[in-house]
Amino acid sequence: MRADQKEITNWLSKTIGNNSFNIEELRQEASDRKYYRIKADNVSYVLADNFDKTDQSANFLYASKILKNSSVNVPEVLAFSEDLRFLLLQDLGDKSLDTDNEFKDEKILEMALEQLSKIYFSDQDVIRSATKESLLIQTNSFIDFCKENKLSNDELKALENLRNNLVQNLLNQQFIPTHNDFERRNLMMFEENLFVIDFQDLNMGPIGIDLASIMYEHSYEYPKVLIDDLLEKHLKNNGLKASSEELKNMIMHALAHRSMRIVGAFNKYFKEGKLLNRKSDLDKFLKRIYLALSTLKKDEAKIVKKLL
Repeated sequence: MRADQKEITNWLSKTIGNNSFNIEELRQEASDRKYYRIKADNVSYVLADNFDKTDQSANFLYASKILKNSSVNVPEVLAFSEDLRFLLLQDLGDKSLDTDNEFKDEKILEMALEQLSKIYFSDQDVIRSATKESLLIQTNSFIDFCKENKLSNDELKALENLRNNLVQNLLNQQFIPTHNDFERRNLMMFEENLFVIDFQDLNMGPIGIDLASIMYEHSYEYPKVLIDDLLEKHLKNNGLKASSEELKNMIMHALAHRSMRIVGAFNKYFKEGKLLNRKSDLDKFLKRIYLALSTLKKDEAKIVKKLL
């Protein structure tokens, strides 16, 4: 038995009062966390192992309380270790909406936007806010990726200016409670309700971020008429301070920034031999950057096209 599994077994035995259970490793996400399904006496749990990233556990527990107070569907936290390495969570099953095809896209998006509206009404006074520095840091690794792909100094300078301009646009957007990775792989169907997971990065952020994540997700191409209709309803339902065209502009700036962040992060993981099963997603996120910049009529779209 590996050392980490021995620690898990010891903690679980004390926590659930049972020495007999099965441990099944679940899908690896784009982080250092590991997830396991625990089955004992016909009861199933999910265990999150945060290793030494206990700040992520603290953020998760804090965000969970905030979101539950806003009636967002999130998994119950059943227990956590004293050092915050382990979290024992309600098992929501396997119906992640990036793999389950039971529901039509329109229904999924409607349910997702309903939960997103509830996130907006979380207690803003207790949530930390994104800053210019934090938003800029998120795209540092994208520039490293571009250097490794032999872009010229002039091209790198143009992209450096671009990421500064993107951040300035994000800072000018309305700031609201933001999940920061609001995509279908972080949405689960359980008992006919949509649940939100992986919300430990909840903060006050630009309104375009979560909408870009769900409406222009890298693996899905939704009809323009559907996106326009849902965004129009979303504006009216939430009393957001923007016109439809202004909101789309914000989303495209957020889409470019978010996709640059993910390309840079994936590139780092791949070089470390991690998440190699998601290598095919890299090109999809580059295409999202190109889509956003082309829509915004940015000259830098030509540079990004060279990376495809």
